Amino acid sequence: MSRRTRILAGIAAALLLVTLIAGWAINRTLYGIPAFMLWKSHLATFHGGSRAKINGISVYYETYGAGRPVLILHGAGGSLEFMHYFIEDLARDHLVIAVDSRGQGRSTDAAGPITYALMGSDMIALLDHLKLKQVDVIGWSDGGIVGLDMAMKHPARVRRLIAIGANYRADGVDKSAFSDAALAQYAEIERPFYRSIAPDPSHFDVVFKKIVTMIKTEPNYTLADLGRIRSPTLIVAGENDLILRKHTDSLAHAIPGAKEVIVKGLDHEGPLEDPAQYNAMARAFLDRP
Repeated sequence: MSRRTRILAGIAAALLLVTLIAGWAINRTLYGIPAFMLWKSHLATFHGGSRAKINGISVYYETYGAGRPVLILHGAGGSLEFMHYFIEDLARDHLVIAVDSRGQGRSTDAAGPITYALMGSDMIALLDHLKLKQVDVIGWSDGGIVGLDMAMKHPARVRRLIAIGANYRADGVDKSAFSDAALAQYAEIERPFYRSIAPDPSHFDVVFKKIVTMIKTEPNYTLADLGRIRSPTLIVAGENDLILRKHTDSLAHAIPGAKEVIVKGLDHEGPLEDPAQYNAMARAFLDRP
């Protein structure tokens, strides 16, 4: 090998190393989501993505693993990738159904507003489509609210429920989280990702406006509504969550037999910031006798 060839090979190796380090840094900054999207098709537990035409929309979902079924529900403006730590862990011995909610991710939208009740109805229809009589549900943020809606209105369909960073009234959230500046920043973060996977990339502004309207005006469940939940329920929030602590306490106390966990040092992004702790918590609750 000539000196020039050795130099070029060294440069190529150095560039590759820099690229790998940069990729690793970006992946870490984005909580492992890019790596999950890139490599999930190579996971032995991944069955692929499918669509179900229900309630006037096309719902996109992916399934993983085998065993007792667990429905995984993401937060507002997100997609199933944001729940990837739960997916990867539970797919080892559960059938995981991970969904993109109405108008979000790869699922389509319809005319009219997006509401928690409508998304809850979508999930029940999806269970019917999959011929699943009962599932465990893990929902984060808006996904947790959808899980509450399902457990209130269809108690026989939810075996156990984990609601993370969820509120039952619109006033249960720190108002600063919905300031114009905060929402504008959130929109700019979400827009590129939405456009990269959505069936209609140009629909972002429409669906984002619907979601903002929903989170500012809903949910509006009563303590009596929550009292109808019969599924064993785990209510989780971060110590510094945008869901007000008194509200989380009230939510947990209203559900018969519910367990409440406040995770020290973490905020609303806890499932992405400390996945090991949240995965262990979920397993301990779902797999207990």
